[in-house]
Amino acid sequence: MKRFWTPLLFVLCLGVFIGCQAQLPVDLSRFTGANAKLTDEEKIALVLEDVQRGMEGRRVYQVLAHVSRNYEDRKGRNYERLRDDLNLLLRNYRAINITRTPPNIQVQGDRARVIDTFGTIAESVSPLEYPPANLQGQVIIMMERFGDTWQIVEWGPVT
Repeated sequence: MKRFWTPLLFVLCLGVFIGCQAQLPVDLSRFTGANAKLTDEEKIALVLEDVQRGMEGRRVYQVLAHVSRNYEDRKGRNYERLRDDLNLLLRNYRAINITRTPPNIQVQGDRARVIDTFGTIAESVSPLEYPPANLQGQVIIMMERFGDTWQIVEWGPVT
């Protein structure tokens, strides 16, 4: 049994050491549960990063985990319609790459307003039916605190 754990521990330590030597960002709070000490702005930024990873990984439920059941946007979409739109999008596009700048986050009590600047490139499964995507711009994201978590209640273009 000891022979199994020793190499595994060595590999883990080596990974941390190499990460530190290469000056890669290692956020130990994600492993230690120290997120309770994060500011609201930091928590919101982490939510948006996870949404980005969900979109790039084409995992609709990872995205929807951060969307409130009370979601409603200017287009009249509610949570269910957003879920359907995301499923359609992720079914018809692959190799989604999103680039974002640090968001402008303004927190007022249990509500937050975020301006997010992004660039998205996505390869279409069927280019004749769904043209390849190459979008840049800004979106406004409205969020609410539910307990200790932040959820998206509206998402749309900045107008």
